Amino acid sequence: MSYEDLQKTDFFSFFNFSESGRKPMSGGLQEIYLKPGGFPEFIDVRMMVDQSQTLHEGVLYLDRDWIGGPMTVSPFGKDLAKSFIAAVTPAVDREKADSIVSTIWNIHGSSGKVNLLQYKSSKDLNSESPFEKLENVYFGVEEKFEMTLKESCIRVENVVDVGRKRLKISVEPIE
Repeated sequence: MSYEDLQKTDFFSFFNFSESGRKPMSGGLQEIYLKPGGFPEFIDVRMMVDQSQTLHEGVLYLDRDWIGGPMTVSPFGKDLAKSFIAAVTPAVDREKADSIVSTIWNIHGSSGKVNLLQYKSSKDLNSESPFEKLENVYFGVEEKFEMTLKESCIRVENVVDVGRKRLKISVEPIE
């Protein structure tokens, strides 16, 4: 996908992203830094493009305190996270990435988790599905979730960035 095509997506227009800077990198790559129109102090986006402006990697950072945890979840944070993954994932991987997108979209605070647990058997409680792990990473309870697809790898992890606890979501090419 080209950076120009990304700028035409709902992700870009709905969240009113604008460039906040560019930085040349080795190998002819360039980092493009973006900020949304709302809550820019809690959100950072970095896109890596080549000389022909083809998107190579996308990274979204969301402040942990802003997106919430097991008790409360910010609907804006969920919307931004799932929209980012849907927009940046290569077309060939989008169908499989939809399971990650829908998992994030359906995350709820503690009341939703309790209802889910009521319907599981004791056998199921001992084995965590990959998407439960994704939920726990989103809540800040676990460190990292990763799914490798045909052409990309989607990684969701809790990190410390610019001195703050953040959720980092990256869509990277498979080398």
